[in-house]
Amino acid sequence: MPHKIEHLIELFDTTFFEEFQTRLIKGDDEPIYLPADAEHNYHRIIFAHGYYASAMHEIAHWCVAGPKRRLLEDFGYWYEPDGRDEKTQAEFEKVEIRLKPMSGSYRKARVFVFR
Repeated sequence: MPHKIEHLIELFDTTFFEEFQTRLIKGDDEPIYLPADAEHNYHRIIFAHGYYASAMHEIAHWCVAGPKRRLLEDFGYWYEPDGRDEKTQAEFEKVEIRLKPMSGSYRKARVFVFR
């Protein structure tokens, strides 16, 4: 069965919105997590270009962030697009490595295979 991004958005919202006031949103560009603000009374996980893999990756960040980091833009992490120097890439990988076990769990559960 093919994965449809609309199904993932609906599943996330119906599962987590009431308790965590968080919505999964299809974005146009780089992914970002935005906490509630004056214009939005809910938190937003905005994933890149409508890609299913991006949505799953950003959900993984949200899962490991915890309640305090969920009050910070991008969970308090910095982000630099591709083209990072070696030192910056090493720092970036320290954050990203925490998501590897979740990717493996998704694969084992046959939820989604990251490529």
